[in-house]
Amino acid sequence: MQTKLLISMAFAALAPLGYGGPLYTQKGTDPPFGEVLGSGKLPKGSNSKRGVTGSKIKVDHKLVELTPAAKRPIPKDILIHTLGNSAIPRRDFGNWSRWYQEDGSTQVFRLFKGEVNVRNTRELAARIEAFSELNWKRGPWHEWSGTYTIIKPHRAAIFQAKNNINDWSVQLNMNDNGDVTLNRRRGNDEVIAKNMTGKPFHIRVRDNGHDYEVYLEGAKVGVGSFARPEGTTGFRWGMYLGATEVKHDAMIFVSGATVDGG
Repeated sequence: MQTKLLISMAFAALAPLGYGGPLYTQKGTDPPFGEVLGSGKLPKGSNSKRGVTGSKIKVDHKLVELTPAAKRPIPKDILIHTLGNSAIPRRDFGNWSRWYQEDGSTQVFRLFKGEVNVRNTRELAARIEAFSELNWKRGPWHEWSGTYTIIKPHRAAIFQAKNNINDWSVQLNMNDNGDVTLNRRRGNDEVIAKNMTGKPFHIRVRDNGHDYEVYLEGAKVGVGSFARPEGTTGFRWGMYLGATEVKHDAMIFVSGATVDGG
């Protein structure tokens, strides 16, 4: 299967790789997940109202927010879904900084080794995702775009066009090597970028409730369709592991995310 690689992009890399400075700095530490569970802040079987705070991530905007698109403000009308609560409003984001933070135009998504879903009985299913309040049925096209920077790669879905009844139509996955795969609900998967750790790349996805289009750095890399006769579709971005164990810490940045250009 042919691999589509980026033709042109500004290259930023982590300090251990020897390319300039680090993409972020961290203030503070984060306890193991066992200690978090022992604190009582994440009750099993229900949505936590307390949340869990974490170390502070400071993004180097000069190395991450490289383009005008990456500098767009973070949408206000979004919620986040963590392993401890499925619909956290913006006013409470600060209570969940172990998993989600915002710095400038960049959203910081983190998961930690050994974490699992605790809000219901579903096994594993660790996640930290943002999602728009906008949802739609089959009809007009809607568009999401944003610039990803993989910091600590881990096998996970990093984007979904998600229907609340019929599940996802298309998603983007990363693996432990920082490769990015276009994962179609119907049709073959395809690696669209390889070894992307530390390298910002721009994604655009269009969806009309039946058909979808995916673009990487402005080039169309995938199209398809998936019937969704019930429910509504919306965009989700961050990290979702499903039945996969969190084997090591994971972190990605998403800069300049927009829904319908808003």
